[in-house]
Amino acid sequence: MTTPSMKKLGAMAIGASLALTSSADIEINDNLSLYGYVTATASNFSEDYTGGGDSDTGLLEVDSMKIQLTGTYDKTVGVVSLHAFSDYEPVFLDMYATYSIDEASSLTFGKFLSYHGYEAFDWPNMLQISYSNDLAGFIPAYHSGIRYDYSADGFSAGVAVLDSVYGPTYYEGDHDLGDVGFEAFIKYSTDTSNFYLGIANDGDSDTTMFDFWADTTIGGTLVAAEFMTADANGADAYFWSLLAMPDFGAFTTTFRLSGGEDDTAGPGAEFMKYTISPGMAITDNLFFLAEYSYTEFDNTGVDSASYLAAQIVFTF
Repeated sequence: MTTPSMKKLGAMAIGASLALTSSADIEINDNLSLYGYVTATASNFSEDYTGGGDSDTGLLEVDSMKIQLTGTYDKTVGVVSLHAFSDYEPVFLDMYATYSIDEASSLTFGKFLSYHGYEAFDWPNMLQISYSNDLAGFIPAYHSGIRYDYSADGFSAGVAVLDSVYGPTYYEGDHDLGDVGFEAFIKYSTDTSNFYLGIANDGDSDTTMFDFWADTTIGGTLVAAEFMTADANGADAYFWSLLAMPDFGAFTTTFRLSGGEDDTAGPGAEFMKYTISPGMAITDNLFFLAEYSYTEFDNTGVDSASYLAAQIVFTF
């Protein structure tokens, strides 16, 4: 998984409406705390090809892990994390320090996750297992730089200057300051709703991306929508996603419909994806999630794809 094809599972928590696992840090002392997770997934992925033929792949694997150490010293918070996917060696993921200027604003230096994307980077924060966009995608992941953030009275905003918006892999930018990247966002939140608008511009790839998402809770049901559009050196792309997660008490079920077009994946490449994903909390630290998704494609060489999976998430 690489960026921009890496779908940023970006950390946008929905709050108390989610029946997800506990993510309280383990306090080591007054200054240090530890957090982590491990996920294991059994899955089957099949494709039917346009010219005939098909493929079928089944996997059982420990597919991600993360250990994160947070240090708090007066007005400064430092974060370092070690992360791995099943097809990547462990890497240092988060490596940054945040200095609080005042109660509403802060400066962050180092390597950190992009602002953008409704779906979370860390699997414990996901509402399902797979991601909305089954084509290339332009939601960034990790990069290095400096950012300024502001938050007060339900309004938040941020701007970042980066080595690059997109890098050669999910866990870092390109380290080159010849053509820097920029990203920014504004967000308004109430007790039950969030509205987000973000922009990113990457000088290296000549890519400009806009991301809008909103969510609200209606009678115990979480409803969310996202729309992303991008221009990558003259090639256009967009995707949209609609999601609903009713409150079933001890159980959660995510219903999602998503679609889009991406000329970087091929001229006129399009998809439409249907997803259902039930889950339940077994304990405060152990969560089970299942998913079935069916995707229809046009102009990609694939007619359709099916994904069936079950996942265990353990947090500490």
